[in-house]
Amino acid sequence: MGESFDVVTRCMSFTLSEQFMEKFVVPGDQNAGIDLLRTYLWRCQFLLPFVSLGLMCFGALIGLCACVCRSLYPTIATGILHLLAGLCTLGSVSCYVAGIELLHQKLKLPENVSGEFGWSFCLACVSAPLQFMASALFIWAAHTNRKEYTLMKAYRVA
Repeated sequence: MGESFDVVTRCMSFTLSEQFMEKFVVPGDQNAGIDLLRTYLWRCQFLLPFVSLGLMCFGALIGLCACVCRSLYPTIATGILHLLAGLCTLGSVSCYVAGIELLHQKLKLPENVSGEFGWSFCLACVSAPLQFMASALFIWAAHTNRKEYTLMKAYRVA
């Protein structure tokens, strides 16, 4: 007769070294071979938020220097760093979605488990466009202030 299997679901925490372990073609079977696409998608979705955070902090530091030095050029650099941080965030979200979809192709969800994205995923989806908008505002402000600064110099000369 047909056997029924009870699926036991439980949360597990992984150490930092376990985050970078290879993902296998058949999840859980080490003899099945390494699934390079899932492995690198997982690594990227884990590392790209840290790169984004670093770029944002470095941009904030350059922005503070721009305020202290009263120079326009660091403002452009801050805008470019915000743009790169937004790309890293967008890449991280994309890698996460692709990795989850590939995993769901290999393992089907049990009947009593719903696979939906949580609030932190929604925040990540919202943060990327906000970083792009911040980047555009910084670059626009630097461009606008440069024109006004040039007009002020021309006025003083005249």
